Amino acid sequence: VTPPEDVIKRIKSDSKAVREARTRIAPLGDFVDGFDWPVRGRISGVFGSQRILNGKPRAPHYGIDIAAPRGTPVQAPASGLVTLVKDLYFSGWTVIINHGLGLNSSFLHLDHVVINIGDSVSRGDMIGTVGSTGRSTGPHLDWRLDWQGRRIDASLVAGPMSPSG
Repeated sequence: VTPPEDVIKRIKSDSKAVREARTRIAPLGDFVDGFDWPVRGRISGVFGSQRILNGKPRAPHYGIDIAAPRGTPVQAPASGLVTLVKDLYFSGWTVIINHGLGLNSSFLHLDHVVINIGDSVSRGDMIGTVGSTGRSTGPHLDWRLDWQGRRIDASLVAGPMSPSG
């Protein structure tokens, strides 16, 4: 639960990289047409749930966890500019896509990444594959949305998950 003292510096550096990636300016993407689910699978964690670690309440979960087999392709849910691709201590291989107007999607625990910082992605482009990197208990995608620093439940903007779309 509590990271070793020798990785605290890395964690602080990771947090700074994420903050900077979220503030980059990007052209307006097509998110006004809604968001697609980046991967299909069983919802294994919901937005806002209280996490209890070693009997102590921790920060709520700010993403939606989608369990899927390791290696399952993850697609951009809307177009945007890639502002972060980095292996972070807690979230493992992480990608942030800025969709414009300060709206960012984050994809955590990826096994493999196929895009780079500065790439423009279109809706449906593959960005990586489901994994279990960082602090994770099994293969899944943790998808998060933030708008100008405010957390948003991605399931509310993507709508119900159906097998085909």
